[in-house]
Amino acid sequence: MDSLHAIGFYVSSGVSLAGGLGVALLPRRTQRGLAMGVAGLGLAGIYLTLSAGFAAAIALACYLGCAALIAGSQYRSLESLAAPVWRQLGAIGAAGLLAVLAYTAFRGDFAHGGFLGGTFNAGSVGRVLFEHDALATEAVAALILVALAGAAAAWRLRERVR
Repeated sequence: MDSLHAIGFYVSSGVSLAGGLGVALLPRRTQRGLAMGVAGLGLAGIYLTLSAGFAAAIALACYLGCAALIAGSQYRSLESLAAPVWRQLGAIGAAGLLAVLAYTAFRGDFAHGGFLGGTFNAGSVGRVLFEHDALATEAVAALILVALAGAAAAWRLRERVR
């Protein structure tokens, strides 16, 4: 990665981090929706610096859709469904995962792989992901599955209470 790509990657990472912190810390839902859009813009920038234009477009569309949902008037928080103990355990688990990721990032060695596809070649992006980062890709898939199952369970529990 040359210096221009590195600068783009780190600036996009900072934009994504700022957006994520905004989603977590801002008080009003319209501000959180805007922060979600900023986080998606940063993530799309990260994908673009990695020559994954199709993934950038999909991520940007998904994040902008989520931002519209969060900022909308129909959005309702699920904070009342999770007990404070579970929230604290989730925060401790997230901190532990961050520590593991930071350790592997600083102690690991980067894989060197070639990307022969163009900007919008999803097959080449998939080959790069599964050749060098198959475990990380499976971990992200499992995390998404657990998050969706948890959201569905929380929604069903809330609907039963009504």
